[in-house]
Amino acid sequence: MAILIAPVRILYDSSHSDLLKPQSWCTCMTNIQVDTATLAALQTQLHDLQQQHQQLQSQVDQLQGCLDHASKRSSKPPSSDSPSKKPQHFYRAVAILILNTLIIFACFELAARGVFKMARVMSEPTEQLVGEGNSREKVSYYSSQDWAEKYWYEFRLSRTQQYYPYVGWRRAPFKGETIEIDQNGIRLTPGGDCSAKSFKVFTFGASTMWGTGSPNWGTIPANLQKGLEKLRQGPVCVMNFGESAYVSTQDVIMLLTQLRSGNVPNLVLFYNIEGDIYAAYQSGRAGVIENLDDIAARFEQRREPSTFVGRLRSTYSYSLIDELMGKLTIANPQELNPSKLVSYESMGVDVTELSNLIVQDYLGNYKNVSALAKMYGFDFFFFLPPIVSQGNKPLTPEEQEMKHKMEIETAFYKLCTAVYQTIERESSKYHHLYSMVHIFDRYDSLIWIDQDHVTPIGNQVIAERMLDVIQERSPQVRYSDTN
Repeated sequence: MAILIAPVRILYDSSHSDLLKPQSWCTCMTNIQVDTATLAALQTQLHDLQQQHQQLQSQVDQLQGCLDHASKRSSKPPSSDSPSKKPQHFYRAVAILILNTLIIFACFELAARGVFKMARVMSEPTEQLVGEGNSREKVSYYSSQDWAEKYWYEFRLSRTQQYYPYVGWRRAPFKGETIEIDQNGIRLTPGGDCSAKSFKVFTFGASTMWGTGSPNWGTIPANLQKGLEKLRQGPVCVMNFGESAYVSTQDVIMLLTQLRSGNVPNLVLFYNIEGDIYAAYQSGRAGVIENLDDIAARFEQRREPSTFVGRLRSTYSYSLIDELMGKLTIANPQELNPSKLVSYESMGVDVTELSNLIVQDYLGNYKNVSALAKMYGFDFFFFLPPIVSQGNKPLTPEEQEMKHKMEIETAFYKLCTAVYQTIERESSKYHHLYSMVHIFDRYDSLIWIDQDHVTPIGNQVIAERMLDVIQERSPQVRYSDTN
């Protein structure tokens, strides 16, 4: 029987410390120069372990005292030929065996905890620039970019989320060399001048608009900022409201919060559909947020029943043994993915019906924004993002592998294809809806870093096409101060 596991797109990362590899332990012990601070930390850890050992020994002594007391209060021992003497010796032997087992396990648990803490303390002074370990970090494009290693390191650190009213989450404030996020969870757009007289552009979307894979200066909003500065006189303010795992309804809500506060833009750009598709793929429903079941479970405080195996897995001893076994054994490739993901398909939801509901919800958001635009006097555009499985781009070997990985997720691939085909058929009916599916058809070089994110070069191409469409269809840009 296949185990059903819900697919979850990660919204934030818990902080862990990597274990030192066994083969590098001796190297660390001989090559790391332990300074005063590190030595003090180790001494503190040793002191804590000694205190825990003393507490454990005290508990053991108390238990032994209880056993001795019970033995003294027992009735007069039977004669040597009494049959009740054997059970008494048996129970006593079992009690001693259990007690010794608990003592051994407790000592091993303390030792394992000490190994983890010592490894953490000793590894901190020499921490490397480590990303999340995702395959997109190793795409060939980044090997020639001197900022890439720093970027993926900061990307991992900036994953922390915080609650944001009405939309659920946004990234917490972060300031690095390649990623900067303000107190409202908005990513910095270099060069933006958001004074009262500036030409304000709000950009909305998921991680593709936020700029996964690109430093601050290589996102779509950053390229729009540079392009609009050339088209217009006066200050320009492009604000990046994109956020990982957002759906189009969250984008509209973010716009509403800005309008309600009196922050009215001149131009609004929406660049999102992948979030809507993935959320429906997970839940079998259109018009919901990503990771709905997981977030609902947290809100409702639903927890899986606690089991002995679950408690055992949470111990340091189990973690240490699991880590060592992972290094000493080779997994069977067929055992790495034995589970079947829960999706709309496993729920019995028809792909055509679901895709039509996604498109209906998406176009409903278009109509809502159109009404807001008339009320507040701003221009707007919905851009359908490109994706590696659509369009006619000549794919590099790396990109072919990305497309293949998407296609083998047949349920997601079918849903994505159905949604894109339907929206492209309907796009001609909506003056402010523009498909960018074929934007990379003339590019032979590598553009994609995964199925829907692109390099900074790809972001530049996308921003330039957006500016062409905006100039053609938006009076506020076409009749700017430069004309």
